[in-house]
Amino acid sequence: MRPREPLSLNALLLVPALALAALACVAVSARQGTLATAATLTLLLLPVVFRLWTRPWYRGLVLRGAGVFLMGMHVPLLLTGVLAHGRIGCGDGGCPRLYLLGVLVSPVAGALASVIYWLVGRPPV
Repeated sequence: MRPREPLSLNALLLVPALALAALACVAVSARQGTLATAATLTLLLLPVVFRLWTRPWYRGLVLRGAGVFLMGMHVPLLLTGVLAHGRIGCGDGGCPRLYLLGVLVSPVAGALASVIYWLVGRPPV
């Protein structure tokens, strides 16, 4: 029987990143702007500090991270748009609360996408 390999730092840091994203989403839905902002900023700082301490930076890392942030930020917007379009009575802007939730959660989703990219992304060869 082979001994189990220990978890990598990437896997260990994904747990607090997911917890911070969940906290930010709950804070957004509870309309606690200060807590949501603090959780999102902490979520953004997590990969930067991790990268500075453990890995070398390579050209284009920040630009790619910003691109992943923008792509991840659009996921909740598209998802709430599709959900609102599929609901009866939401055709002509009848669901502004659903759209607003997508707008408020989108920076958190973008930050989480950037964190996941920076924690597990590999440099281009």
